[in-house]
Amino acid sequence: METGLIWKREVLSNGLTVLQYPNNSAMTAQMSVAIKYGSNDDAKEKIGTAHFLEHMLVGGSHKRIRLNHQIELMGGCSGFETTHESTFTWVNIFSGKIVEASKIMAELILDEVFEKEKFDVEREIILNEIAEIADDPKNQTEQDLIKCLFPKHPVRNMISGTKKQVKERKLTDIEEAHRKHYIPSNLILILTGNYTVESINEILSFFQGKQNVFFKKSPRKIESSKPKKESLIKKSGVSKAYLCFGLRTPPAKNSDTLSLSLMNSILGFGESSRLFIELREKRALTYDFNSSNNSGIDFGYFSISCAVNPNLWKQTREIIKNELKKLATIPVPEWELQKSKNLILGDITRGIDDPEELPRIIADTELIHCNEKELLEYIKRIEKLTQKDILDTAKKYFREENYSTVVLTPK
Repeated sequence: METGLIWKREVLSNGLTVLQYPNNSAMTAQMSVAIKYGSNDDAKEKIGTAHFLEHMLVGGSHKRIRLNHQIELMGGCSGFETTHESTFTWVNIFSGKIVEASKIMAELILDEVFEKEKFDVEREIILNEIAEIADDPKNQTEQDLIKCLFPKHPVRNMISGTKKQVKERKLTDIEEAHRKHYIPSNLILILTGNYTVESINEILSFFQGKQNVFFKKSPRKIESSKPKKESLIKKSGVSKAYLCFGLRTPPAKNSDTLSLSLMNSILGFGESSRLFIELREKRALTYDFNSSNNSGIDFGYFSISCAVNPNLWKQTREIIKNELKKLATIPVPEWELQKSKNLILGDITRGIDDPEELPRIIADTELIHCNEKELLEYIKRIEKLTQKDILDTAKKYFREENYSTVVLTPK
């Protein structure tokens, strides 16, 4: 299994990072590109530019739309998305068509021509997207929790920007961001699935034309401001109270993230997890819940969310706090510790086997660690965690002064 957790890594002379994970038994191949430019990189006066640019890659001209349609004519599918730390694009197609599809994707990513007419169309599409997000109470409470936890860090900003910010964007903002960030040294190219050795050089040639420019991002300060304790929202048209509870945690490279990931598994992975048993199985307080430890290059947060009856959200919050307190005061039984480690391993290996999930795993790992063996080393570090590691880390972070709560209730 160890070799299955390692990929080939190479940095070309133009700065392009190339990662390969071949699977000769697959019937399809995938070419993905992660651009090291996400919403956190947008200047305060240009929030939403990274996401707007992602829309323009595929919809920003008549030519771009035709090119994207060609991928579907060949039987392939493609995707474009923006996160806080990157823009991610991918194409998934029959193995014999991967070179042709990669050429199209390279043109969509690197072409500098955008049309004003299509810019105005994409603006309206994004405004519709923002409205849909605002209608979803789960999205709204998660976004508000991040704002409570991060008074200053740009992760607090909506990836898309607000409606006002989107309306302020100009085509020149898009063109400037593209020139600055969409260069080989800021790209991660990922090849997965069944592709030939001969196809590799041909695919790489599509990314050789741009000027060889190198730049390094300035490191951001880790958030140290006191989090906002509570945010209460009233919303018409809902029948439940949507609770989102959380705390700040360290960035991904901090060693404490290992124990926090394991505690997230203990609390929220599967139907044998502590929160599933306490919130659903024992008390029927909720149908579903989500627990996650989210860590990036320079931020991290732990969140637990669920929907409950409006008069029960405070009781639910106390149950969650009590479960966190147990992790800080009572050693986790060895059997539960091992079960939770197994669940993390299972989650990773299932992702490796998924042709759509694998490129994202590789891209996210590269963005933070720049190490083709990191996944294997991560699992080995998880396996070494002890009861004491869990206790010590829980005591450090699961403290009342660190907590924030967002609740959305019926108006």
